[in-house]
Amino acid sequence: MHQFVRENGYFLLLQKMFGAGIRRLRDRALARRLKTTQLRIGDAPKLAGLAHMQIAPNFSAGNGLWLEAVTSFAGVHYSPLLIIGTRVNFSDQVHVACTNRISIGDGVLIGSRVIVSDHSHGIYVGDIQSHPQMRPAERPLSNDKTITIGANVWIGDGVAVLGGADIGEGAIIGANSVVTGPIPAGCIAVGAPARPIRSWNTVSAQWIRIE
Repeated sequence: MHQFVRENGYFLLLQKMFGAGIRRLRDRALARRLKTTQLRIGDAPKLAGLAHMQIAPNFSAGNGLWLEAVTSFAGVHYSPLLIIGTRVNFSDQVHVACTNRISIGDGVLIGSRVIVSDHSHGIYVGDIQSHPQMRPAERPLSNDKTITIGANVWIGDGVAVLGGADIGEGAIIGANSVVTGPIPAGCIAVGAPARPIRSWNTVSAQWIRIE
């Protein structure tokens, strides 16, 4: 504490102390609402649709968390379900939003500036599609896809996990990748769209390059 005061002054120390107290009270209230325990969230979170979320114990997130189960948009109503397993950790500026279903398994680690969204602004397949002259913010949200992230997955910084993604247990998604489909368990995937480049060999206990 003395070193912090020497480096930053008493004002920032007081701000840090009172801010931590307020965050603890907020986290306890959120944990009660979500019927979970040991929930820890950083500064400036944006949360909506809590009644449509299931968050297991030991969930933590950094600053700027945006967690939303979208129940209504542009006059259309949705029945979303957002599931987060136990001991899941988000870094800063993570955005998770669903109109349908997103499931995040136990032990998942998500880096900073990651978006996980099962929907898009507008409909671009099927008989009735969104017109390009309509403002994107006014287009109806899609809700025909889901996202599944298996246990112990590590998602690097800047990744986009989009509708249709199904990431297998223990997979690693490299920074700035875009996941739009299935990623096998126990592999390292990179790129846009993400493709496996290494897989875990249980015999040699090593990550082996995929030719």
